[in-house]
Amino acid sequence: MKQRNVIDHVIEIIEDLISGDSSSRTNVPKSSDFYGLGQAVNTLAEHYQMAQETISILNRQLKENNLDVIMALIEALNAKDPYTRGHCERVPVYASLIARRLGLTEEELDAIHLASYLHDIGKIGIPDDILNKPSDLTREEYEQVKAHALISSQIVSQIPNLSHIASMVLHHHEHHNGAGYPDGLSGDEIPLGSRILAIADAFDAMTSSRPYCLPIKPQEALQEIKRCAGRQFDPDLAHLFADAYTKAYGNRIPNVKAS
Repeated sequence: MKQRNVIDHVIEIIEDLISGDSSSRTNVPKSSDFYGLGQAVNTLAEHYQMAQETISILNRQLKENNLDVIMALIEALNAKDPYTRGHCERVPVYASLIARRLGLTEEELDAIHLASYLHDIGKIGIPDDILNKPSDLTREEYEQVKAHALISSQIVSQIPNLSHIASMVLHHHEHHNGAGYPDGLSGDEIPLGSRILAIADAFDAMTSSRPYCLPIKPQEALQEIKRCAGRQFDPDLAHLFADAYTKAYGNRIPNVKAS
């Protein structure tokens, strides 16, 4: 191998390493003046590959640990509030109907999926007598319930690798016209994930039995979602959800196994 070709070959391997590809190796002959350099680059590539594999293993372990934390939090909330049993399983299904039609990346889809599970986890901090009250809430009680969005956001922000969904969780009760809470955001000021969650959360609330309200049929709930499009909900997402849900489930509730 000519010296110029050897140099070009080594440079290619180094460029591969810089781009994140640690699979390439040099084949510089022992007779070459650059044999030592080639071996050094190969050793570097091997160490880099081992580091990548270690990072991959650690990331998998971290995700598994996060999943354990998430499931523990959900179980704690399920024990506290019977309404949430099934709610945190259905909302991700409904949110996915919207998110998967928007051309989002897998990373973005994963974030919305996680936020769907944890958006109401802050209800752990709401008194039981308020959370399960069968009659209308007083103004003071309603203010306490509204605090769950902030509490949820604070909880997930403390979990490793989940801080990126805190804003999504915090703003899932914002309204398209700015009349929601906690910050009165409107339109595109509201994170996309929050706008998706708002629709999925409201739909499940309308089609589920609650202490103070009987469920309505899915198609009735979809009509209400569309009626509130442009005020409470992002209009494009609201109509997209209504169309996607009708095609997927018609007038039935999907059979989602509760934890």
